[in-house]
Amino acid sequence: MYKIDYLENSYGCNSNETVLEAMLRHGVTFPFSCRKGSCHSCMHIAEKGTLPPQAQKGLHPEQVEQGLFLPCLCVPVDNLSISPRKKKLATERATKPQAGTLLSPDPEMWEALDNGRLLAEIMKDFYARVYKDERLSPFFQGVTQQRAREKQHLFMRQQFTGERIYLGDKPKNAHHWMVISNDLFDYREAIMVDCLKRQGLPGHLIERWRALENSFRADIVKDEPWPRTIGDIEIPVSGYGELTLDSGSLCDNCGEEVNEGTTIRYHLRLGTIYCPGCTASSLTPST
Repeated sequence: MYKIDYLENSYGCNSNETVLEAMLRHGVTFPFSCRKGSCHSCMHIAEKGTLPPQAQKGLHPEQVEQGLFLPCLCVPVDNLSISPRKKKLATERATKPQAGTLLSPDPEMWEALDNGRLLAEIMKDFYARVYKDERLSPFFQGVTQQRAREKQHLFMRQQFTGERIYLGDKPKNAHHWMVISNDLFDYREAIMVDCLKRQGLPGHLIERWRALENSFRADIVKDEPWPRTIGDIEIPVSGYGELTLDSGSLCDNCGEEVNEGTTIRYHLRLGTIYCPGCTASSLTPST
């Protein structure tokens, strides 16, 4: 039996028992969700003691270096002193060099993705399957497959390279109206993992990809829609707005190129854009 020091108390952890199981057995209030290392809800910091490799499966190298680990996967091989993740995050915020700077790019992942070529193939394969899937396709009504691929490609490229190239909503706002269960999140993840395998991404990088996507689980999974917000302000989610493009794009209705500087109409929730010709022809819906 090993000893787990946590929040000024000590708890025994039996042989072949995970840290999470031990905490719950002792009646400790401890965050968790999936119990299988996917959601990262239980992630904590090991301040002292040796962690088994499985306890950090799928984590980014920087997270491993910081001592972050997954209690649901950690069967101790040593006495441990652990603390909540928020303690480390508070320190990171205090020492962050510039507000809003993108941290932790993943050069190994980007190289494995052939500087984006393979990422494009993965997105093409994934969305071709999603748009045919009965459970997932309803979430993409009114959005062209090409636009969905392009937006996700830019989002993932930004995560892996640190380049500021994605101008869309963050996951919480992008998915605010979607009622998505943990089961549906896992279902979507399984399709993505299969696409990554089909494109030959190495196993350890697939786990890292999964870890990244699961870091957004809390912003996506919910029982009912929630408002789209910017700060404390709720943003309308029905109807249309107008904006002037600062870079070229494509009309989601007719597919024609829309040049930089053009004022277009766009759907407030879906983000779909309509060129002046389609707007003048009243081809956009009324809501």
